[in-house]
Amino acid sequence: MKHFITILISSLVLFTTFQGYAKESDDWVKISDKVVNYKSETDTVEPMAYISQRNFSKIKIKVVQGTVNLKKIVVTMSDGSSKELKTMGTLTKGMSTRAWTLPGDENSKFKKLDMTYDSWGSTTLSAIGLSKKAKIEVWGKKRTEEEK
Repeated sequence: MKHFITILISSLVLFTTFQGYAKESDDWVKISDKVVNYKSETDTVEPMAYISQRNFSKIKIKVVQGTVNLKKIVVTMSDGSSKELKTMGTLTKGMSTRAWTLPGDENSKFKKLDMTYDSWGSTTLSAIGLSKKAKIEVWGKKRTEEEK
């Protein structure tokens, strides 16, 4: 019953909130992606090697497959500053978090994101095609000259 209520609430949020999808054209760049397991755990997401030196002012997380319950997110910057981000709870395919402002000064680079989460489903449901592992993408907004 608890999962049914959560799914119902998630569905209402999906249909009543405007979802802004990140695109290269509006200065958003995909920093990393991750396939998340069916259990509750903490993972560290680091930027892909070819963009690790990029300077971002904001980040957001988008679910591209499955359902993920984000419990805790901590972002760490190259200057050592870190910030715990307020999560939205459960996100399903196509949903994204709001954009969070990153800590640190204008020279700080995105270093890593530590996420505590759980994903709905199981390996049994996946084997019969009813559930897929969740996939998320982390997007960063390029720091503009005005923000530097």
